[in-house]
Amino acid sequence: MGSVNWKFVSRVIGLTLILESIFMFFTTGVSFYLKDSFGVFIISGIITLSIGLLLFFLSEYKTRFKIIGKKESCLSMTLAWVSFTVFGALPFLLSREITSYTDAFFESASGITTTGATIFTNVEDLPKSILFWRSLIQWLGGLGVIVFSLLLYPLLGGGAALLYDTEATGLTHDKFQPRAIKMAKSIWLIYSTFTVILIGLLIFGKMNSFDAVCHAFSTISTGGFSTKEINIAYWNSTYLEIVTCLFMIIGATNFALIYFLFQGKIIRFYKDEEFRWFLAIILVVSLMVTIGLQFDYQTNSVLHSFKIAIFQVISVITGTGFSNNIINWGSIYWIPFMFLMVTCGCAGSTSGGMKVIRVVVLTKNIFYEFKRLIHPSAIIPVRVNGQALSFSTVQRLLAFAFLYITIVFVSWGILVFSGMSFMEALVAALSSLGNTGLGFAEGGPNGDFSTVSIFAKWYMSFLMIMGRVEIFAVLILFTPAFWKK
Repeated sequence: MGSVNWKFVSRVIGLTLILESIFMFFTTGVSFYLKDSFGVFIISGIITLSIGLLLFFLSEYKTRFKIIGKKESCLSMTLAWVSFTVFGALPFLLSREITSYTDAFFESASGITTTGATIFTNVEDLPKSILFWRSLIQWLGGLGVIVFSLLLYPLLGGGAALLYDTEATGLTHDKFQPRAIKMAKSIWLIYSTFTVILIGLLIFGKMNSFDAVCHAFSTISTGGFSTKEINIAYWNSTYLEIVTCLFMIIGATNFALIYFLFQGKIIRFYKDEEFRWFLAIILVVSLMVTIGLQFDYQTNSVLHSFKIAIFQVISVITGTGFSNNIINWGSIYWIPFMFLMVTCGCAGSTSGGMKVIRVVVLTKNIFYEFKRLIHPSAIIPVRVNGQALSFSTVQRLLAFAFLYITIVFVSWGILVFSGMSFMEALVAALSSLGNTGLGFAEGGPNGDFSTVSIFAKWYMSFLMIMGRVEIFAVLILFTPAFWKK
């Protein structure tokens, strides 16, 4: 353990908590405006800020350009997300809307990781300040992994490069450069701009301003928390469903790609293979579900069935988790939905899951493997966007896919033994690791997880954080080799 630069780790966690406290104080202002109980957020903010400042200044990090290794990057980012969750639970607990720290931690983890699972039995009875905080932490968690380490560059020096390298999802990404800070700021600006636009569109669709802000936060972040028990279905508006679908897709699209689009590089956006596969999966699965609904509910028109299907498909593949109460459709529909819960959105987006890019490479590698069997002497590399991937990259992807599925099946068994039903446990494992938020049975699509055991809540919280941070970066902390000098 002596080989870890704990001063660097302490500084990262301290900065994380300072940032979190700022938003707690901001929520204090919102709750005061709403004439809600704002003392909860003042106390939470003071506690969080105090601990954050203590960790930041005790680090005495004078050699800011000291070389930082993979140990520090993995440990810093994992503990940063855990600490954000730990202190993010304070408002839930201090408000006494939740009496158990287990439940408060679960709700906080679900929000910050943009999962969207909840323990609240009726969200419409909650104070507006708590509803706002739930949505805000989802919005903050949406791009935290992608941009946070880049914005830390001036304070962390070269260490920020490895933080970015550890947390950036997908197969490849540009090497860390000073221009990455500019790109990070631009992505946050785009993210914020889309949020403001969405708020305006939701208000235009007859939502009140409070509901519009909360749903904009949870939609663009693909989080799924709502101010209503039946979420978007409460308004029974085709317009709101269309707007929500559009911005769920935006949230699940690689924000670096959107950044290039705003730079006028339209061809790069259009030719991106992952994005085209993402749209194709949505269309194909939506048509499959539409056909099924037509057979099962022949009273619906094809257009109505397609509208229901595409909303649910987009909600699941983006990891948002809004629902049309699909539990009543029949268990056969969970087969394609579980595939979508594994796949989720694009790399570099607010979505969780394996990411579409990995599905693209896995599919291509299987297809090319047949060619290699026919032509054993031929060198047939897997290409993405015209770029040949190295053998080691493909091997790493195969290892990730195997580990991901293994964790799902192991978690399935663990949750069954914790008291969940067979189907509920499987969907909960997929949903938690993929940050989707959908449930089954008691924790149904529009339901809650209040009835699951204490152990299951802690284990699902662990899966949520691991799925958001990236599996390898978290699990490596539990290997003996990680702690050796």
